[in-house]
Amino acid sequence: MLETKEIELVGALLESCCKHVLETMFFSTVLDRAKPDDGDRRERISTQLHFAGIPCGDLEVDADPHAVRLLAAGFLGVEPEELSESQTVEVMGEFANMTCGSALSSLARVEYFHLETPSTSHASEYAPSIFGVRRGFLLEGGTLSVCLRVEFGWDA
Repeated sequence: MLETKEIELVGALLESCCKHVLETMFFSTVLDRAKPDDGDRRERISTQLHFAGIPCGDLEVDADPHAVRLLAAGFLGVEPEELSESQTVEVMGEFANMTCGSALSSLARVEYFHLETPSTSHASEYAPSIFGVRRGFLLEGGTLSVCLRVEFGWDA
């Protein structure tokens, strides 16, 4: 269980890393903050990623389908209508990889970690599967939420 100071650190770090990855790799601007639970019980595309080592934990990203399509188009440099469903799924996985790696690399206490392959799904009524520090972002096309659960012990 994280202490209050650690929760604040992880939250600030998560927000900073998400904004950086969105702006530099997806050419998307964060328009404003959004309620982290904005997408609950709505149609969402979500990606879960587990990481092992020191630290260990999970990352979950969920977003409105239209926002995902715009993010994928920006990342791949194509028009949104040119994208296949598999491309949008793969790009969500890449966003999760980049954001998780960026956040973990920025933590002063990181010794070693391994990112597992992300798993992406499309839910008509999304409910979070990971509980940790969550941040929400308003983007063109909808909202995106990221949740990071981190433990500073060893996970085999």
